[in-house]
Amino acid sequence: MKIFMTGATGFVGKNIAARLAEDGHELRCLVRSTESESTWYLKGIGADVVEGDILSVKSLASGAGGCDAVIHLVGIIFERRGAGFEQVHVEGTRNMLAAAKQAGVRRFVHMSALGTRADATGAYHRTKWDAEEDVRASGLDYTIFRPSTIYGPGGEFINMLAGQVRRLPLVPVIGDGHYRMQPISVFDVAACFSVCLQKPAATGKVYEIGGPEALSYNEMIDIICRVMGKRRAKLHIPVAGMRPVAWLSERLMPKPLLTVDQLNMLLGDNVCDIKAMRRELGVEPVAFEEGLPEALYKVKT
Repeated sequence: MKIFMTGATGFVGKNIAARLAEDGHELRCLVRSTESESTWYLKGIGADVVEGDILSVKSLASGAGGCDAVIHLVGIIFERRGAGFEQVHVEGTRNMLAAAKQAGVRRFVHMSALGTRADATGAYHRTKWDAEEDVRASGLDYTIFRPSTIYGPGGEFINMLAGQVRRLPLVPVIGDGHYRMQPISVFDVAACFSVCLQKPAATGKVYEIGGPEALSYNEMIDIICRVMGKRRAKLHIPVAGMRPVAWLSERLMPKPLLTVDQLNMLLGDNVCDIKAMRRELGVEPVAFEEGLPEALYKVKT
């Protein structure tokens, strides 16, 4: 199958691209520049890279021409000038849907996020929902994935936590640390994307995907310490003290340490039912403690 991918130069995108190539698919990947360092990996696995912009339907349609499926991964976790949630998540998805139709591509696989819902208060989840609604209304043969926290080699989240465990005598935890996540290996995410292309039953479905266990933030820190062979205490920081920090961070820093949206998402449970993932896609996710050593192999312990 010939696949057109957006977002292939990111952490998750590279791993999905690698799995698709391994499974024998032919890849064409949208990039900002075909000469940038971020495209070297894609070229190395045999992918064709084409320059384009998700805000240009013309460039997207040209890239998707002759392909059998589109995998749309582009997303952002904080807003920059000229690249807000509305532009990237909503306009970008609408443009990719329009381009797929122009290019005659029927199969559309879309990356969303766990927690996305119609009544979401945060702009991140609200725009993710709006993008999902456009996908569902497109008339294309779609599959939507909503992953929980994704970890793996090179993943920013795990690098951040491992770095704190490595460097600090006390690991900072916002609030009580009882809020839960269902961390899923990037390799299992990649398997879901690849497998769904071969499963007609996956068409028209929304899959919430996560690891096999729901872990509190405290438990995740404990597991990381155990795998890294470190003993660390936790420093619990009151939520009230972090809200002004997040507010100032997103307004004063080009790459915020934490945004208000991210703080609210962190404090809410990020867990799901993965029965459909297991039953319909046949993907059995690895446990966090089992998958973590490979995720940390690039991190100095």
